[in-house]
Amino acid sequence: MTKFLIVSDTHGDRDILVDIFNHWQSNVAAVFYNGDSELSANDSVFDGVSTVIGNMDTDDDFVAARVTTIAGTTFFQTHGHLYNVRSLDSWANLTVMNQLAKEAKAQIVLFGHTHIDGVAMFDDKLFINPGSISLPKGSHIAIGGTYAVLTVSDTAYSVAFYNRQHEEIPALTQSFNR
Repeated sequence: MTKFLIVSDTHGDRDILVDIFNHWQSNVAAVFYNGDSELSANDSVFDGVSTVIGNMDTDDDFVAARVTTIAGTTFFQTHGHLYNVRSLDSWANLTVMNQLAKEAKAQIVLFGHTHIDGVAMFDDKLFINPGSISLPKGSHIAIGGTYAVLTVSDTAYSVAFYNRQHEEIPALTQSFNR
């Protein structure tokens, strides 16, 4: 089994990033940050972290999207604002990101932007939005912010969400066949 840390939308809260990264760094194969840090792309907090630009980031050294393959799993990562991720009637609009992920031959799509945590299988791809650890929105706002940890095995994906105190929120955990 391989674990991956997924965080997004801290909006200048560097301390929480340091805390989360320090808490998980020795327990995960990779760390993904999905944009809107409002920090420099060269900030030392991002050393060894896969990052993308968010709509509130101003550093052009961030990229709009990234494709990464680790341990046989291919990820398509973006913030989502450039791909029409907002949806008025559901958790997220996955259509444009799905097409780009298909072209990249990705099995997993990581995004942020909406500040709403969620996970879904769509067109045989796993979509994960870790929510915002600093400015959450949606029905889980009372949690006070979320980030996600993805566990990949040969046969399944499991996505667990955590709060700012690194406590797992069992009601949000979901598993899917691979």
